[in-house]
Amino acid sequence: MAARQTARSPERRLLGIDPRTVAPALIVLGLAVVMSIVLPSINSGTAYSDEAQKGDVAEIADGITLVPASGWQLASGALVGEARSPVGSTATTELVDGGVTFFVQAAPFDGTPSALLTRINSINGDLRRARERAAGTTGRYAVRTLQGAVGVAEDFVGVARQGSVVAFVFRSRVPSLRSQSEGVEIVAAGPTGEISRRRDDIVEMIRSIRTAP
Repeated sequence: MAARQTARSPERRLLGIDPRTVAPALIVLGLAVVMSIVLPSINSGTAYSDEAQKGDVAEIADGITLVPASGWQLASGALVGEARSPVGSTATTELVDGGVTFFVQAAPFDGTPSALLTRINSINGDLRRARERAAGTTGRYAVRTLQGAVGVAEDFVGVARQGSVVAFVFRSRVPSLRSQSEGVEIVAAGPTGEISRRRDDIVEMIRSIRTAP
């Protein structure tokens, strides 16, 4: 996913947030709120035994995979070759390292990555009003996988937590869904200090996403 200069690759933008430059927009990405506030409180008291090793590959949807960073814990989801049942077109995968969560959700979606991110923001706006929480967000920028797929991302920052939301859309490989595409949403969130130390892992996991030929 080596992005061109105009694509603003994840190496240059992902999680590279200066809170002083973030517009005080009242947007909370609902899933990001859940991932950055609710789940970390659960994860902090949870011991995981499925630690990702070098060479492991996670199947995040039918025909779509991701390479977990070594040492991260697979809290939910399946590794290629170890799933008890086939992974379908709707699936979730969660990786955890300390207080940082890397959550992937896949589901059929016909549209562009930008349209998917807009839909995510719209849904999450309802949750923001319900929870009365605010966060600042950056403008959108392009991210690219090593395989060449281009997605759209936004960074967000709160008082003590920050992260990124990324949206990709891939062609579906499910026979009954030939006319549909697969939307993949990624939320990486955690305490400012912790997520900064894991920035390289997060970027590489996003870049590793690929589809089977």
